[in-house]
Formats: sequence, C-alpha cells, structure tokens
Amino acid sequence: MKMNNKILSIASAMALGLTISSCTEKQDWSTDSSTDRLFTALGDITITAEETKAYVEFKTVPNATHYIIEVSKDSLYDGIVQGASPTSVVYGADKSIVKSDTIRNLDNDTRYYLRMKSVSDSKESKWLYYKRSNGLGTFKTKAEQLFNDVPNSDRSENSIRLTWAKGAEVSAISVYKSDALADSILLNATAKANCEYTFTALTPSTSYKFFIWNGNVKRGELTVQTTAAMPAGDYKKILTAEETLISQKMLDEIAAQAALDGKTSYGVTLGIPADATIEFHGVSEAGDNTNVKIPDGMSITFFGLAGGNAPTIKFQKNLDLAGSHGYIAFENVEVVDDGAGYFVNQSKECVIGEFTVKDAHIHKFKTSFFRFQGSDAKSLEKLTLTNSVFNEMCNGYSFIHVDAGSGAGHIDNIQIDGCTLYNIAVGGKMFIYSKNTNMQSISVKNTTFYNCIGNNNYWVDFGANTYGPSEKFEFVKCLFTKTPDEATKNIRSSMAQSIDECYHTNDFFKTLGSTELEYSAKDLFADPDNGDFTLKKDINAGDPRWIVSE
Repeated sequence: MKMNNKILSIASAMALGLTISSCTEKQDWSTDSSTDRLFTALGDITITAEETKAYVEFKTVPNATHYIIEVSKDSLYDGIVQGASPTSVVYGADKSIVKSDTIRNLDNDTRYYLRMKSVSDSKESKWLYYKRSNGLGTFKTKAEQLFNDVPNSDRSENSIRLTWAKGAEVSAISVYKSDALADSILLNATAKANCEYTFTALTPSTSYKFFIWNGNVKRGELTVQTTAAMPAGDYKKILTAEETLISQKMLDEIAAQAALDGKTSYGVTLGIPADATIEFHGVSEAGDNTNVKIPDGMSITFFGLAGGNAPTIKFQKNLDLAGSHGYIAFENVEVVDDGAGYFVNQSKECVIGEFTVKDAHIHKFKTSFFRFQGSDAKSLEKLTLTNSVFNEMCNGYSFIHVDAGSGAGHIDNIQIDGCTLYNIAVGGKMFIYSKNTNMQSISVKNTTFYNCIGNNNYWVDFGANTYGPSEKFEFVKCLFTKTPDEATKNIRSSMAQSIDECYHTNDFFKTLGSTELEYSAKDLFADPDNGDFTLKKDINAGDPRWIVSE
C-alpha cells in the first residue's frame, strides 16, 4: 500500500506540473524576466476607414501605458522590424495612443496592412495583426472625391468644365474615353488657384472619366457626358436667358440674313436652353398674338439643348407652314397647348419634305395634333414621330387629320416608332383620318396606345374603302390597351393593315387583328391613369421605354 501511495503521489505531481506548463504557454508572459510581456489588445481590432484616416477600435489591457500601431501598404509579419517596411507608418511612438484612436494622413483608395502592440515602461506585447486569423489582413481607405458635381451649365457638346474643393493639393488631371487615356494635363498655378479646368475639343454625346491627382495619389474621380450636338444648319442660334419668346420677328431676322447671303433654301437650328420655358407666337401691329409663319425656303429644327430638363415651348398660336420647306423638326422639347388648340392647323398652300417630332413630349392640344384643311394645295412627303409621348389631346378632330379632300391636302407617308399615346381623341375622332385621299404608307412600330379613339369612331379612316395606302400599311410590336367605349369600328381603307407581334388587352374593343391578352390595361401597366406604362407582364411590345430590363 505504501508503494501504491508513492506512485499516486508521483502521478499527481506530474499532472500538476503539466497544468502549470499549459497555463504558461497560453498566456503572453512567463516568469522569466527576459520573456515577461504584456497581453496584446484583447479581442479583435475593428477599423472604420474614411478617405485619409481610420478609426482603430480595440479593448485595452491592464498595465499598458500606451499602444503602437503600424500600417503599411506591404505585408507585415513578425520577421519585419517595426518601421522597416518601405511604406510603413508608425503611430503612437510618442505614447499618444492610450485607447481606441484615429490614425491620420493615410492615402485615399489604398489598401493597408495593420498591426499593433501594447507597451508599458518596462515591457511590451507581441504584435496583434488586423484580422490575421481569418486571412483578410487588410483594410482599405475610401476613395477621396475632391471633384464637385458638374452642373448642366458646365457641359456642352464639346467641352466640360471641372471644379474641385478649394485649398486641396492637386497636380494633374487625366481623362479617359472608352477606358483609354485620352489626355493628361499638369495643372498650372491659375488652375490650382481657381480650382477649375475646362476640357475642350471633346466629342458630343460621349462619356468621359476624369481623375484628379496629387503626384501619384488619386484624389477624385468623376464620369461626365457631353451633351448632344445641335443638328446641322446653315444658321444656328442659341436663345439667351433673356429670350423667352420664339416670335415671328426672330425668324424673320434669320431669313433676312439668309437673303443677304444670297440663300433661298437654307437650314436653321434654334437651340433652346434646358429647363427654359419659352412662349411661341407672333405679334400683330395691334399687339395681338398671331401664328408664327416659317419663312419660305427655311427649314428649321427647334432643338432642346441638353444639360437639364427638356425646355418647354408654350404654344399660344399655331405654326404656319405656308411656302416651301425641306424639313420642320422638334427635338428634345416639351410642347404644350397654351391657347393654340392645334399644333399644326394648315390651310394655306405649302410643300414640306419632312415634319419630325423626336425625343419630345407633346400634350394638351385641345383640338388636333396635325391638321391639313381647306382647298389650297398642301403636301407633306413624310410625317415622322419618334421616341415621343403624346397625351391629353384631340377632343375636336383626329390626332392626324387631313380633311382638305380630293387631294387638296395630303400626307404621303406616316412613320411612328417608339412612342406612347394616351388619352387621345377620347371625345374626338380618329387616330389617322385622310378624307378620300390616298397615302403611300403608314408604319406604326413599338408604340403603346391607352384610352385612345372613342365616340364610336374608326381607328384609321380614309373616308371610303376605295382610298388608302398604296405601298405599306403596318402595325408592328404595338400595344393597344383600353378604349374609352365599347364601340367596334375598326379601319376603313382600300389596303388591309398587316399586324405583326401586336397585342391588345381585354378592355380594348377595336378588332385590328392583334393578339388578345387575358387581362386589362390596369393589370398590364404600373399606373396608367397617371401616365406610368411600365409593364408588369413579360411582353416584348409597345414603347420600349416601358419595358423593364431583366
């Protein structure tokens, strides 16, 4: 028994020795004064990084008087002596870091390694590495942004003016086009003092990416697009902020200059500033508003300049298209009825190559959008409507209404693509009317109709089945939705219409040959009563602006 007790005592002593040994290795210190250390900071290090600084959060340890934090763009590990890395910065050597603190003067948009240790008057801990245990090991500062936003007034078709934060240290700006370096300039003293620089000779309707630098440190990044170029024209005029009326006098002055230059047929581009509101009318000798007559021989584009919302043109009176014109165009504008009743109501003789509405919003014209009437000869070779919205119109006549009769007025070709028409001719007449007068073609593609053509009227009407288009009569990828009533008059024409990939909702009561859907317009669109025709169903038809990309 004594022998067994002796063996038990030896075993107990060995177990106790093992326990003491395990505790010693688990801690960051030992009883040997040469290896006596503080604990490192307790728990994980948390870092909240901004552009040029980072808040380093940690739990303090007993007996530490301060902490050392080292950051480097290169890897840090125990074999690297403090501060020996070429890109390292050491914080707290002056004993200033005594708890969670902010380290400063970092480079923006830069990845850093970080380590720290606790220090007292006589000893220090081992290094604790930021997130080393899970293999990440770095934090990244945010990208700095010295550039100011570019207002619309600082963009044109071939220039962009850049500005940046005052007092910032910068040295250069580089610009990329289609991910390729297009230019790089060193900023002179004037540019630095004024904190601005304008790039010129740029390409219209093009995105450019700009970087601003201080030496090799990027201090800002911005992507800006130049505006669309004004359409070509022999004469270009951009309205000033003080010019708030497109008048007969304005157009006559341009015509007078063209006459002095010996031109009898010429193009004009009238640039209207973004966000502007412009009136449209002439003025009689008595001071009354009159129609605006496009001078004979003048072709003109009313063009809304980019850089903001499309300008608004308020029609107090109509266009008068008398004479000869190669083209009349409205592009990137909003045009609203302000007493005119018609967009065009032409009775006098005219010959026009093309009348175009593109990227526009035309609304509230009470009587009709485009009308030829009266006995004088009127000829339009092509009426083109593209990527535009038309609404709240035509409670008197048709949307397009030719009632001169017997060919006295005629539109040869109508082409509509990528448009939305809603609340059109609810109490008026037809979508297209050409009284006993032939056309060459009607082509309507990718167009959405909602609540159009009521009052028991035809959708398209040539007055008799003996008249109609001679070459083409087509609807392609159109959406016909909701009619104001259940009347079923359809199309009266000598040529039958072709219908390709067109659909109609079950509350559209015309029978044009489109495929019927099993739901109503309100089930198809997001909010049609308020002009939102975003599709809730997977249908590849109608105005593309409302088709949701996957």
